[in-house]
Amino acid sequence: MKTLFIAAALTLAAAPAAQAAATAATCECEQVTRASARETAQAATWKQVTAAGGASIDQVGLARTSDGVLHVAWHKGPDLSHTAISRDGRIGATSPIQSGWTGHMDAALTVVPGGIRAFWGAIRSIDSSDPNRELNSAFSADGGASWQLTPGSVVPGGAQAYGSDASATTLPNGTTLQAFAGTLGTWVHSGLDPATPNTNFMAAIGNYGNFPGIASDAGGRAMMAWFSSADANRGVLAQGVNADGTPSGGVMTMPGSSVMVGGGTVSKTPIVARAKNGGFYVAYALGYPTANQVRVWRVGASSATLLDRTPANSQTALAADSKGRIWAVWSDGTFGEPRVLAARSNPEATTFGAPVDAGAVRTAHSTYSVDASATDSALDILALFGTGNESGGATYHARVQPGLTLKARKSGGRITFTVTDAGDPVRGARVKAGRSGRTDSKGRVTLPLRKGTATATASGYEPAKLRVR
Repeated sequence: MKTLFIAAALTLAAAPAAQAAATAATCECEQVTRASARETAQAATWKQVTAAGGASIDQVGLARTSDGVLHVAWHKGPDLSHTAISRDGRIGATSPIQSGWTGHMDAALTVVPGGIRAFWGAIRSIDSSDPNRELNSAFSADGGASWQLTPGSVVPGGAQAYGSDASATTLPNGTTLQAFAGTLGTWVHSGLDPATPNTNFMAAIGNYGNFPGIASDAGGRAMMAWFSSADANRGVLAQGVNADGTPSGGVMTMPGSSVMVGGGTVSKTPIVARAKNGGFYVAYALGYPTANQVRVWRVGASSATLLDRTPANSQTALAADSKGRIWAVWSDGTFGEPRVLAARSNPEATTFGAPVDAGAVRTAHSTYSVDASATDSALDILALFGTGNESGGATYHARVQPGLTLKARKSGGRITFTVTDAGDPVRGARVKAGRSGRTDSKGRVTLPLRKGTATATASGYEPAKLRVR
């Protein structure tokens, strides 16, 4: 299994392995994450959220309400369900959104005035006169305890919404935008009125567009991202969306994605809006024939941040907190040795800090999808793990804090340690290397030289370790 070494915060164009090697040569040290996926699995707290036996292509829908509760929508067989995760990370009760249907596609959740709204593609029954046959919606005014189904489809027919996973966002005025895709197009619809037309964002590009994600910001701007396999414009695409669901501005292509024949994921394309100073961000694993470069792209930029190189296709997710930081999540490892990593950016979202290794469920053999939602101090990760002999699996939850970056510089018989968070100094961090001390306003502390493993800890962070040779 690949071991990830990070000796400095990750920057926009630098490969992590090359950075680590250069720093280790200068400082005779190397920062380490947890030693192995199996060790991490024993230490990490993963709790099951969805029922066992789900399909390997399943993905949950997430929405966080103002009380800090994270709401999760998931499906199995004829039932679409809701589970709440409290602000302190406890898994709550599961309630039905809808039961007894012919089946459900992956749902989207979004916070709307007065409650939460779910959207999902499905055909309710084999009765051809049943009006719920395209994109369906249900509303909860009591935190997901009960749900009221909207009669009939909320989109016009003919766009194959019934067979598509859904993504959704809510504009500041309360209007929702829904995104979905099929062989006939990649679509956006505005509002809940089926008389409002769907808009095909692939109309001028060709076939095919897949797995759209959509996000909006506090200023009312919206953006959709998706993977296009059309010869005219191949790769991970992004385009603005007007309030009425029509395109805004031109199509933009994620740098490095046009070489890919197919998308490296079967999940909705991760896209978030940054809370402060704006900007939309997309995460994707790039590369062909293996999608093994985990990158984050500020939409419209000429380059994308490289976070990791993985030995196999990686699944990705993004989350944004209210302070302007971006969290990236990705899967790593090969079959039988999966793990999930997460890294948080600085407030400007220009540099990412040290990755935190969340490991995997003890008996997991694969990570099929990842999702995430951020608080101002931590990250909730949802990962679909295949376990045991099952071809499918269940989605589990873990909460992590941001990682510290620990570096060292030797001078004579002493060594100066520097502790940072995505490039910013961390004051008051405790560094222990035989003796211990606290970092100053520049994140530095000097201790007597001693070979071995140094550790850095600080409130609100996962600890960091550094081998001093």
